[in-house]
Amino acid sequence: SAAFKLGDGIADKYKLFRRGNAASAALVFKVDKDEETVVLDEEYPDMTPEDLQDELSDSTPRWILWSVKIERDDGRVQFPLLLLFFSPESCNQRMKMLYSSCTPFIAQTLDITKVHALKDLEDMTFDKLKEFHAASVTR
Repeated sequence: SAAFKLGDGIADKYKLFRRGNAASAALVFKVDKDEETVVLDEEYPDMTPEDLQDELSDSTPRWILWSVKIERDDGRVQFPLLLLFFSPESCNQRMKMLYSSCTPFIAQTLDITKVHALKDLEDMTFDKLKEFHAASVTR
């Protein structure tokens, strides 16, 4: 919702993150309800999607911004940014609604056009990220 704002330092972190070229890296965001702010929860400069599954709580919503190295069939290499909205089934309804309502704000702020929904952390794999990327770039 428009009432929410971005936490301090996130814009700078994002600029640096965007220029990175790790095989896979992630920024994880959460809502600070008291401050009505979206804050950086954790930074993973070099982490596979499969490893990140173990780091995150499987009962708390989060936004996960991925930068992944994707080698195309023609040999070119891309580092697309993919925004995942993790909203577990087990999470309470109010939290789900709070995070849902902030998702457009996050996407807009990070200049990401497509948000990929994720219900289960086990679905967060490198292959899945490649699928999400393929789905994002269909023109």
